[in-house]
Amino acid sequence: MRFPGPRHGAPVLLALLGAVAGPAAFACNADSEHDAPRREDESGLSFSTGVIDFGRGHETVEVGIEHRFPTDWCLGMGPNVGAFVTADGSFYVYAGTDQRINLGRSWFIDSITTVGFYEKGDGKDIGGELEFRTGIAVGRRLRDGSRVSFGFFHMSNSSYYRRNPGMNSLLLRWSR
Repeated sequence: MRFPGPRHGAPVLLALLGAVAGPAAFACNADSEHDAPRREDESGLSFSTGVIDFGRGHETVEVGIEHRFPTDWCLGMGPNVGAFVTADGSFYVYAGTDQRINLGRSWFIDSITTVGFYEKGDGKDIGGELEFRTGIAVGRRLRDGSRVSFGFFHMSNSSYYRRNPGMNSLLLRWSR
């Protein structure tokens, strides 16, 4: 069965957005799980910029914003929402989860999984409106309390549509 359009994908996105409240069933004792900063201390906005669809002849600049919620479901995993735009007019609006794996107090690895709606604008046709994005970023906490990370992200529709070429991004991310 193929996904026919965005009107049927709305329940998926709404379910993810509803999860942002962080039901108690997902809660665990995060304080005892790791010695590094807690999720609630590192929630808030982050900004990113980089190149999308590199090495495939469609490269363009990507600029994004994301909000990481303080809700810690367990082991640093919790909800996020965000969006990005590209220089060729495409954009992606999403909701999902992320998990921060702390490597001591200074270094960390973020794992991100999202689902959202993509509009190609004058950019690349990657199959349809419903798209999934996963990524991993390695980062460092700076002395001023901000965080910087560098990540690799992949976006595709997981074969919901006949066309599924996907796109990759390399991003520099900053948050305070």
